Amino acid sequence: MIITKKKHLYSLDFMKFMAALMITNSHFQPLYEGVNTAFATFGVQGNALFFFVAGYLLMMGFDKHKGVSFVDWFKGKVRRLWPAVFIWVIVANLIWDAPLTFDKLILGSDYWFLQTIVIYYALFYLLIRFLPAKCRFWGGNRYMFSLFGLSVICSVAYFFLMPVAEGSPFHTSFHFVCHFSIMMMGAMVYVYRDKIKKKHWVLDVCGMVLSFVLYFLILAIGKNKTGLLYDVQVLALIPLHSFVYYAYKVASYKWTDWCFGKRFLGKGISLVAGLTLEIYIVQFMLITNKLNSVFPLNIIIVFAIICLVAYLLKVMTAAFLSLLSKDKFGDWPVRSVVGRIRCRCEGPDPLRR
Repeated sequence: MIITKKKHLYSLDFMKFMAALMITNSHFQPLYEGVNTAFATFGVQGNALFFFVAGYLLMMGFDKHKGVSFVDWFKGKVRRLWPAVFIWVIVANLIWDAPLTFDKLILGSDYWFLQTIVIYYALFYLLIRFLPAKCRFWGGNRYMFSLFGLSVICSVAYFFLMPVAEGSPFHTSFHFVCHFSIMMMGAMVYVYRDKIKKKHWVLDVCGMVLSFVLYFLILAIGKNKTGLLYDVQVLALIPLHSFVYYAYKVASYKWTDWCFGKRFLGKGISLVAGLTLEIYIVQFMLITNKLNSVFPLNIIIVFAIICLVAYLLKVMTAAFLSLLSKDKFGDWPVRSVVGRIRCRCEGPDPLRR
């Protein structure tokens, strides 16, 4: 069974939804105090899902908007990311007296993900738009596979060149490098989407779960070790990539039709998927252990508060952008913001095409 276009959009939205949950949970250490802070995990898998969707949507955008200059294309990407950061840094300063610095306002120094994806955007455009014209002999199927392979080689090379990590290498500067191959995999999946077939959902679920478990087993072997045992951790790149690929396939089965067909469930998933950028930005100021007495309800309550504040930030960002644009201020009603959030392929929004 070949994955259809409609299911592509459902699968991407569900992947963004899961990524938002995983990344937010990985920052919930204060909420698990007194229970087990090790439960605050899955951030690496969540980031991988994000970068995969980013590559997929970027390639989709290239396919639909050919001929757009790099400056216009890149400006559109930055315009989507940085106004929300700019506004939130000011809000955090006014409410929590958080530092208001040039690094935070302009460089987004508190958000490694945003800094990384902006660099990835530029590199992605160079590799997909410029190089193919220079390397025609390297075209066809070989080009995308070669880019993916080279990006994996770069990750492996950086692993052996960087300082030894005390904990997981994926929580060090390694995360600035290792996700580019996952973005390229997302682009490659889009290119070959019509050739991706599904045999049975059980097999794909097993592949996803096995990859998920294998990633942690490999890290457990090398964590806090030296020599060859430490180096084994680089092999975790394999199950990390396969987890994302199988997650995409699993999310492409008919059960996502059922989820999005349910009024409240579908809208809830779409809401979170459409607020992923804002959820990532606001959560660090809102995570608290003051509700730990009602565990595990504190997790649901705090996440709901994060989503609410993220929505408010999205509204404020829309208003700010309207003031700077040629559109009239009255053209940005809250209803239009809600409509964009509900649109099932409008994007996480660093991942928006």
